[in-house]
Amino acid sequence: MVTTIAILLIIIGLSARWYVGRNRFNRRGPGGLQHYSSYNKALATSFFERIVKIIGTLLLLFGILLLLATWINNKAVREAQADKARSSRINSAAANKR
Repeated sequence: MVTTIAILLIIIGLSARWYVGRNRFNRRGPGGLQHYSSYNKALATSFFERIVKIIGTLLLLFGILLLLATWINNKAVREAQADKARSSRINSAAANKR
C-alpha cells in the first residue's frame, strides 16, 4: 500500500512538472520567448506555474523518499526474519545434540 502511494506521488509529481514544461514550450515563439496576450496573464501564469512546479517537485521527492524508506524497512524486516530463522535452526541443532 505504501509502495503504491509512493509510486502515485512520483507519477503525480512528474505529471505536474511535465504539464508546466509542455505549456511553457507551447507558448514559445520563433525567438524563444514566451508570448502572452497581457501583462496580467503573464504574471498570473508565471506565478501559477511556479507553484505547480514546486508542488510537483516536492511530491516527486517525497514519493522517492517514501519508496526508499519502504525498501529499507522491508530489507531490515527480511534480515531480522533471516536472523530469527538462523538462530532457531542453531538452537534446534544444539537441542538435538543433547
